[in-house]
Amino acid sequence: MKKGERRSVPQSNGYSWLYIYGFVHPYTGRCDLLRFDSVDVASFNAALKLFKARVDPNNEVHIVLYVDNAGWHRSKKVVCPEGIELMFSLPYTPELMPAEHLWRPLKEGLANRAWNTLAELQEAVNARCTWLMNQPALISWTTGFHWLPKA
Repeated sequence: MKKGERRSVPQSNGYSWLYIYGFVHPYTGRCDLLRFDSVDVASFNAALKLFKARVDPNNEVHIVLYVDNAGWHRSKKVVCPEGIELMFSLPYTPELMPAEHLWRPLKEGLANRAWNTLAELQEAVNARCTWLMNQPALISWTTGFHWLPKA
């Protein structure tokens, strides 16, 4: 590409959405990425339930989830499964959220592409999520801030 020229990338003017809920343990590099069609209290409750079933099905540990102040995290309608406690971050500090740092490596494999259908996008996102969940060293390096408590 010549200096001063803009890169041409595929685009689509139609919109369809999907959302990823990310759970990460920075020191082990374990993460669970769950795809949903919406971001709301009902989806968050479902994500919490799925996460709990995947990481602690026998209810043997106490899990503290560090979440931001999104309305669907703070709602009185949030139902935490037994053994999960929510801890809220300071307002307006997404850079302090370990899970926020998962999105860059997730998006790297998806950026500057267009899909003909939502199903094609879902397939690509699922593949990228599967890839990322199998990269514990990358996840730990990306999310393991020195100031986090060792738990």
